Amino acid sequence: MWKLILLEWKKNDTKKYVINQAIVIAVLGLILFAMCYLVPIDTEAGIPDSVPEIENMAAQIDLLTNLSFLIFTSAMLSSFIIKAYKNKTQSLMFSYPISRKKIILSQMMAVWIICVAALFLGKLLIYLLLYLTSLVTDGFPLGYDMTSVSFYIQIILKTVLTVSLGFITLYIGKKMRSSKAAIISSFLLFFVMNGNIGDLSLRGNTILPVLLLGVSLLCGFLTMHNVEKEDIM
Repeated sequence: MWKLILLEWKKNDTKKYVINQAIVIAVLGLILFAMCYLVPIDTEAGIPDSVPEIENMAAQIDLLTNLSFLIFTSAMLSSFIIKAYKNKTQSLMFSYPISRKKIILSQMMAVWIICVAALFLGKLLIYLLLYLTSLVTDGFPLGYDMTSVSFYIQIILKTVLTVSLGFITLYIGKKMRSSKAAIISSFLLFFVMNGNIGDLSLRGNTILPVLLLGVSLLCGFLTMHNVEKEDIM
């Protein structure tokens, strides 16, 4: 399996995706830094106008990074799998004396590993940048504590969930035979996770992430189900 994953990284020129991910993280870091420290000052109160947002900066970081990487994961899965079906390179892979399910799984895991690593490290980098700046400037509390073990556990869980949601968009895109459908569905999924139903906020709901993770794993299984028998797109 690991050799297949390495083959997928080499075949799809993974370096360009890593560079793009680094650019996305850098841009998001600059935006969030500006939200924290380059805001207008209320001269009478002596505090930034956006203090409520600063005190809830962890939520702002999650919002922007999760949206960006859910879309990025969907785009990568589309490129690795859906596009491979459409340009017939998948038929070449399926000609190898290897199970089709194993090939599809290796393609999914190749994307999952890169995106989980990039999102986790990107989040940590942004959190650390804002945290260190806050210490140096004696700024306002940002609403998170980087010395807490639970802080890192939450980042890991949210990262795994966000990237795993890409399996839902992959299943939709593969069924509709469209890369655009996969990417559009990633936007819809994000709105589901962060929307409101009446007075109920879905962002703070603890049951929804568990349900979505279960649906993601089911969609990942269904993507490989009957792949041995199905026709190439």
